[in-house]
Amino acid sequence: MDQRRFKRFLRDLKVTYTVLSKVDSTPFEFGDSVTLDISRTGLALLLDEPIPVPILLQLQLRVPTRPYGLFVLGKSVYCSPVEEIGMYRVGIKFVGILPPDLEQVLDEVQTTNDRVKVEGELDLWKE
Repeated sequence: MDQRRFKRFLRDLKVTYTVLSKVDSTPFEFGDSVTLDISRTGLALLLDEPIPVPILLQLQLRVPTRPYGLFVLGKSVYCSPVEEIGMYRVGIKFVGILPPDLEQVLDEVQTTNDRVKVEGELDLWKE
């Protein structure tokens, strides 16, 4: 049973992420991804490489209805392989002070929630 407090929206938003801390590595690693889903408390990403759990990340969400990206901090809470496509589903929990317009952005995402799973498509929207 899903015990989440807030509804997740199946939405593929572009995300640029920066890994802020990692032992035995350069201090910063960058990458681009898309969200699989997003809620008021976190999101899920699809990545080419696994990342440590937990690890702190800075995320820039690119929302189609806005001319600028929305920056949030998050902590990885799981990293699961998606063997069918050789990628990783990563759960991110938002941490720290969230941007004041996050609620408005999520309302916009909800009203434009046009992500529809087509027949035969791999179901990546389950944890």
